[in-house]
Amino acid sequence: MSERQSIPERLGHDFLRALYHMLNTVRMYQDNNQLVRMSVRAFQDILKDLTAGGDVGLLLYRSRFHLGGEKLRYRRDTAVVVYNMVEFFSKRGIGSVNFLKSSGDASPDNIITFTRLFNDAIRSDDPHQWLEQKLREHNCSWVEVEPAMPDTTVEGESLEDERYEKARKNYFLAIEAVKEVANKVSQGMVGVRKSRRLAQNIVDMVQEDSALMIGLTTLKEYDDYIYAHSVNVALLATCLGRHIELSDTSLEHLTICGLFHDLGKVDVPKEILLKHGALTDGEWDLLKAHPVMGVKKILMLNATPSLRSRIILGPFEHHLNMDMSGYPRTLFTGHLSLMGKIIHIADVYEAMTNERVYRPKSFTPDEVLRKMWEEAGKRFDTILLKRFIHMMGIYPIGSVVELSDGTVGLVMDYPEETERSLPLVLLLEDDGKGALQRGEMVYLADRKIKEGSNRLNIVRVIPPDQLSIHPAEFFLHMK
Repeated sequence: MSERQSIPERLGHDFLRALYHMLNTVRMYQDNNQLVRMSVRAFQDILKDLTAGGDVGLLLYRSRFHLGGEKLRYRRDTAVVVYNMVEFFSKRGIGSVNFLKSSGDASPDNIITFTRLFNDAIRSDDPHQWLEQKLREHNCSWVEVEPAMPDTTVEGESLEDERYEKARKNYFLAIEAVKEVANKVSQGMVGVRKSRRLAQNIVDMVQEDSALMIGLTTLKEYDDYIYAHSVNVALLATCLGRHIELSDTSLEHLTICGLFHDLGKVDVPKEILLKHGALTDGEWDLLKAHPVMGVKKILMLNATPSLRSRIILGPFEHHLNMDMSGYPRTLFTGHLSLMGKIIHIADVYEAMTNERVYRPKSFTPDEVLRKMWEEAGKRFDTILLKRFIHMMGIYPIGSVVELSDGTVGLVMDYPEETERSLPLVLLLEDDGKGALQRGEMVYLADRKIKEGSNRLNIVRVIPPDQLSIHPAEFFLHMK
């Protein structure tokens, strides 16, 4: 029994990938094509292993696949496969496909027949009923299909699974937690238990899916920008901390540093923070004092001395540069802490990709990375900035891009850690009402998109406001 339970974990993603490639290859080529035969053989080999101990069902529930009763966990390298297979099943009203033990004896030609029928079912008004009937007519008795349950059918937009729900919930809970601490700390000691719990949740989510967390930082339009900015900085910093393989404890401290790095701005008058145009010398002096004021507030937190000592330097140093220029001026140290260097990079990137009252034009993410790289070694730690750029990709996650075929898409991830120039892109399609909706997911590193065509590549980055879209909504399946 223990061996049966381990099969989905070991072979589940390989099986889903093999099914996906077979469906696509059979759709494009004739039965005698070599690519078709190869894809069928690969699928058949994995299917034999899976069904050696009995029947195996592939179930779609709440946008997640389950194989043999075990949920297939999210994996970056198969994200595009899972996304497209969810769409494939949902559009045909199929909730599960059960492969019987006898499927190991199915001939390649019979498997091709099943594949063509599965593809063609979408043409019917009742795909499930049509497919059931055709499978019987063509003697595909080794496979059974079941209709979709209500939770698996996509109507107008993709369904969210618990990952997206958890991400959205924790994002806005973090904003409220930072706001609560900022409002209460001036009145006396305030506890950090809620903030620590949220920091732990953020670390867990970053460990599971850092690309989604980076995508969340494209949420820019919130009622109070300062608090949303703090959460975005915390997410970017934690993702960078994970990228350089910090321990979970260090990641938690880094997250709290990000959440609290701008606490001192609570004491800066709003007319200064929101002022259009240049600040006076006196106003600028008040603004430059916010890191020190932030440290004073952190010292007032109802936390252990050990925790306070670990979350002070990041907020204090987040406006200090590698050459010790910036602010606040300090004479007691000639170098910055790791936390301070990371928060500084995350803070500058987040701020520059945002519209500010004193800078109405925001820069596109790739522009920001280029500008930051020009100051590597002077403003930013060169090694950390290299790792940050590698993490974000040449076209950073969350960028809206135009592809070489004229389509528009959103950079969602870079599934292959060693290749950071060919991302996973969500195509954005016209919904017929003047807005854009989620389309197909394509992986630009896949050279087999269409026979005889050039590989898709990115032509340029487009500011999201030109298309009147909010990238984070697509990361959270809100459109």
